[in-house]
Amino acid sequence: MYLVKSIIDIFVVLLLLRLLIRSNEAYFDPIYGLIFKITDPVLIPARTVVREASKGVLLTLLGLVVLRGFVYLAVGLSSVVSAMAVSFLNLFQLLFQAYMVMWFVSVLSQRSAFGTSFINLIQRAFTPLNQAAARFGMQRRHFYPFAFLFLWIIYALLSAMIRFVTAPQAVVLPMIILNGFVEGLILVLGLFPFPGFFSLIIIVGALLSWVSPDPSNPVVQAVYGISEPLLRPFRRFVPLIGGLDLSPIVALFCFQILGGVGRQIIARLLSSL
Repeated sequence: MYLVKSIIDIFVVLLLLRLLIRSNEAYFDPIYGLIFKITDPVLIPARTVVREASKGVLLTLLGLVVLRGFVYLAVGLSSVVSAMAVSFLNLFQLLFQAYMVMWFVSVLSQRSAFGTSFINLIQRAFTPLNQAAARFGMQRRHFYPFAFLFLWIIYALLSAMIRFVTAPQAVVLPMIILNGFVEGLILVLGLFPFPGFFSLIIIVGALLSWVSPDPSNPVVQAVYGISEPLLRPFRRFVPLIGGLDLSPIVALFCFQILGGVGRQIIARLLSSL
């Protein structure tokens, strides 16, 4: 069952990426093309129901999340409602962390030349947020703080809603909303220390630098498109020693401290409430 869950999780991630990829891009980018080839078979049932490609992807995503809920039910959750709630909560957690990754990369890479295709993908993902900011009359220079707060609030409300639906009489709504905000912070902090996403991507980028990879390779561009903006602040004060770049090591060390200290602060705040 855990193998089935892992396969479903992989397809959920690939389908979410597919939503951001245009069909013509799959012909020219080998990574995008591979994502299309892998996900095409699971989209066949949805294509018999809807014709529009994006709606088919969304319908398939919904089906996979429901299927994962039944997997949770099979491995021990007590009710169908609880199993589905956990599965949808996992989806919201994944989306929130993915957007936080893109948010940090966008903030740090505004003047970066790395990862052009990846940056374009991020800009496409932020289109709904740009539209929301425009509706609120938000100025461009305030977009990133607005986007962070908007995503954080949406996640807190969605997670609170799911927990309230599963146990409406056992929870206090203000408290579960507060817990949603706290959980969102924990998810953001979890991106940094190992084995968080940012630590892993820095390690991969450091390993790639030792083998002089092809800079035109889309995988290399994506890795550097994320790791280089993260390392740029550290390179300002970490000198080269004998031609050796120690900024990845310093960054990993700082990320570990950030994750540990951040969790301690959050735990103390929760205990004081």
